Amino acid sequence: MHDKEHAINICWADGIYKYFERKTVFRGLVDDYSALVGNKGYGDVIHIPEISLVSASNKVEGTDVSYDATATTETQLAIDKHKYVARMFSDILMMQSEADLVDKYSRMFGESLARAVDSEIYTELSSLEDSLVLSADDTLTAAKFEEALATLGEADVPYMDGECAMVVNPTLFADILNPSSGVAQYFIRNDAVGEGNRGLRSGMVGSLYGIDVYMSGAINSGGNANTISGAIFHKSAVAFASQSNVRIQTEYSIDSLSTKLVADIVFGVKRIDDTDNKRGLKIRNVD
Repeated sequence: MHDKEHAINICWADGIYKYFERKTVFRGLVDDYSALVGNKGYGDVIHIPEISLVSASNKVEGTDVSYDATATTETQLAIDKHKYVARMFSDILMMQSEADLVDKYSRMFGESLARAVDSEIYTELSSLEDSLVLSADDTLTAAKFEEALATLGEADVPYMDGECAMVVNPTLFADILNPSSGVAQYFIRNDAVGEGNRGLRSGMVGSLYGIDVYMSGAINSGGNANTISGAIFHKSAVAFASQSNVRIQTEYSIDSLSTKLVADIVFGVKRIDDTDNKRGLKIRNVD
């Protein structure tokens, strides 16, 4: 790679990384197994063991303990998704580009990849075993939130351990923030408890009974009874792994007197939640 091309690559990479990390909501809320990918490539599999909870037995004096066979299952996380964004920039555009123009294109690349990753993770969360059916589309009442907490508790989901999140569509999020809403009185703003703007930059602006609340444009609103308007889930509900971080490559085309730029990411996503290991619930509209 020539020095000039290398410099262009670094210039674009910094901006794309920044916007990718800023716009990815779900990636930081689920278990990340990227460290196990190593040199694995597209199509490889990570084996994630699931050890079921066993019941304690009574010890009877004078009798030996009995040993059950180890009953373990596994979830296979395939690195089978490859998303990319590609554009060609003419010499005139590259020569006339200002820093803010490069910044805008970097934002587009980073956000496009972030939305693609978030969409794949949310597809898995949309099929969580348990459901909360709202009383009205994109509206969360205090009674319905109480029902959600009861469902999580009955499934032994540790929703108050600091590793549980609630992500909803923009309409439902606005309802949660509405001062006249039944659930707004329980919502604690992130900047009201000494957090400043740190949480706001990550997308988390508050919490409900210890559950951090986020908004994502990847989630649909309205629709019908098949529309999933959000989810409450423990980070162990979904497994994510990427082969590497976002990769940026450039190449100069003599034929078109243009610079080709491609940003891509190879990753895999898999739901861990199942009937005997529930890790959250999906929120469903009614109409």
